[in-house]
Amino acid sequence: METGLVLPHTGPSASPSFLQDFAQAAEGHKFRRLWAVDHLVLPEHVTSLYMLGREPTPVADGWLAENLAPNYEMMTTLAWVAGRTTTIGLGTSVAVLPLRNPVANARQPATLDALSGGRLTYGAGIGWLREEATAMGMPWDRRGARAEEHIALLRKLWCAHEPYVEFHGEFYDFAPMDPRPQPVQRPIPILVGGHSAKAIDRAARIGDGWIAAPTSVTRLTDLVTALRRAAETHGRSPDTLYTVASTAYDDARSFAETCGAVRRLGIDHLQIVIPGDEPRRIIDCLPHVAAVAGQ
Repeated sequence: METGLVLPHTGPSASPSFLQDFAQAAEGHKFRRLWAVDHLVLPEHVTSLYMLGREPTPVADGWLAENLAPNYEMMTTLAWVAGRTTTIGLGTSVAVLPLRNPVANARQPATLDALSGGRLTYGAGIGWLREEATAMGMPWDRRGARAEEHIALLRKLWCAHEPYVEFHGEFYDFAPMDPRPQPVQRPIPILVGGHSAKAIDRAARIGDGWIAAPTSVTRLTDLVTALRRAAETHGRSPDTLYTVASTAYDDARSFAETCGAVRRLGIDHLQIVIPGDEPRRIIDCLPHVAAVAGQ
């Protein structure tokens, strides 16, 4: 099982110097990937319910900004980190497709993958925060169907061999255009995020894999079982889906137990969040995290 780290690019401790030191230390300790999270808007008032827990959960006024600001934008952060590292992988966890124009969105990951030498894994989902899409002027209705067409458009541009590419879908339409620059990877792996039955089915049906938000091992077991059944339903071998689980590093004993349980589930990659507000302490604990995780 590979291990990776979530970049500290959101929250009160986020800073350029912390990001650089963290990324270079992670690469030095042989973690396989650095992940960035996605919010383009942090609204003060939220009526949308957070949907990735066992039950939909309300969000208190001001909570997002209090906990996630400053919020360095995901793709810009990954590009900046790519220029300060050499080999470590990069990942989105997860890009919210309904917030993005798909043509512009095809260009950003393709450019990052090309400039970084093929280091990007693209986690993508449909999001939960309607207020974010409203602020961006993007439609929220039928976002699952829109996201699936968005993914098809990304792959069309990334994998094109002809000099001009056109696309005619239900939601997106463009006349022939030059698809370049194209990524090193053809296509960039797309991992579908989400815990709902529809998200699991989408990952099994059109994803290169699935990426989970932090959850208990018990619930993760249920979700992985559902993913494997869905893959078989769609005529795919579950072993062809790359799976990513997420957890936080708290105390060494519980973290070691979680790593062991996740490894026994057959998860391919464990994404690790290191909580705290002291940059030096967080960076200093990376060798221990790597050792406990069996990196």
